[in-house]
Amino acid sequence: MKRHRRTIGFLLMAGLLAGSAHAVDPASDLGQFQVHRAEGMAAFDQNDPTGAMAAFTKAGAILPDSPSILLLKAQVAMKQRKKADAKAALKDYLKRGYVLDLARNPDFNQVWDAELNDLLELNESPVGQMRVVSNSPGFILAEGLTQTDDGKEVFVSGIRTGTVTAISAEGGRDVLTFRPGVAAYGLALRDGKLWATTAASRQTESFDPKAKPVSSKVVVIDPKTGVVDKSFSDSAKSRRFGKLLAGRDDLYVADSEHGEVLRLAGYDGTLETLVPEGYMDSPGGLAESEDAVSLIVADFVSGLYRVDLASGGMTRLTPPTDAALLGISYLARHGRDLIAVQTGFKPNRILRLRMSDDWTQVKAVEVLLRSDRLLSQPTQGFVSGDSFTFIAKSQWDNLDARGNPVKPEADPAVIGAINLTQ
Repeated sequence: MKRHRRTIGFLLMAGLLAGSAHAVDPASDLGQFQVHRAEGMAAFDQNDPTGAMAAFTKAGAILPDSPSILLLKAQVAMKQRKKADAKAALKDYLKRGYVLDLARNPDFNQVWDAELNDLLELNESPVGQMRVVSNSPGFILAEGLTQTDDGKEVFVSGIRTGTVTAISAEGGRDVLTFRPGVAAYGLALRDGKLWATTAASRQTESFDPKAKPVSSKVVVIDPKTGVVDKSFSDSAKSRRFGKLLAGRDDLYVADSEHGEVLRLAGYDGTLETLVPEGYMDSPGGLAESEDAVSLIVADFVSGLYRVDLASGGMTRLTPPTDAALLGISYLARHGRDLIAVQTGFKPNRILRLRMSDDWTQVKAVEVLLRSDRLLSQPTQGFVSGDSFTFIAKSQWDNLDARGNPVKPEADPAVIGAINLTQ
């Protein structure tokens, strides 16, 4: 039987196993998950498979698509000599789209059969087609992407270069270069103005670790002149702004420093906390309903949350039994559906999430694009008509585990597009 040498997306596993870098409310879903998982690991280490399975089952009730819990349950079942239960856990794992390295899990060979192997091969197989919109030579680390209303210009942010570049039929032009060590991690256009979140990082070529720390900001830029018209920051906390969303009435910003989501009501005034610290590990993808009643937030580690924009109330969405909502790093809305970039999987994937009318349920998940050849750490994009245009190859794979470049000149960054009517 063929031995597969792929592993779970390392980002997803690292996040689930390591836990949050900031405070997590122990009463939250994520907090309870971490408690039960730790209890299960402790019981497993103490050779108590019954106690371990009970704790892992509680953790799985909170995050049924957790890859680590599904594999741990399979391992415990093997230790209990319950091969049928072990196979059931592995089948659940594979039905959700994950892949597995059997060479690193030789115990599973005892229950591995043609059914599981077929599921594994299906999860590795390419799906969908993509049209290449542009290639960007040079090492830029492409991250944010947005376009003008008329579609004549696309704006892309380069983390490595600290630039925002406009791309059109006439070619490319640099709109602006931020101060040394600073780059834009999110972009959006509204009323002819370019909105960006900025943060300092060692991945930006001009970063000086000895320099005074630069606060993260939301800035408003004239896309024609590159002049920064306004800026917004939060002096009450150290922030690290990432993804942002230009909603119908308000601007939304994800803060990875505290796992929070902020709102700039009416696109002016003071940034206010919409989702406080303690509930999410790494909020990223943001999508607002067409009627501006609710906001969907993708937490890389614990899945999707629906936020009621009037009350601030928040509920976590349960995944379908044949899908996973973890490892999603970006969201865009297409009608009532959501288009999701899922980088926590290997191969990376672009998904369509079929939502209920009130956005309280993910009814089904479809894989629109899955490919090692076409996708490499895809980042952000936008929906225009029935097309999703996005950064398909960002060059983040040219950084090693310490964030240093693997080679001076990375393979070109690629902007691609997929047809959403397929």
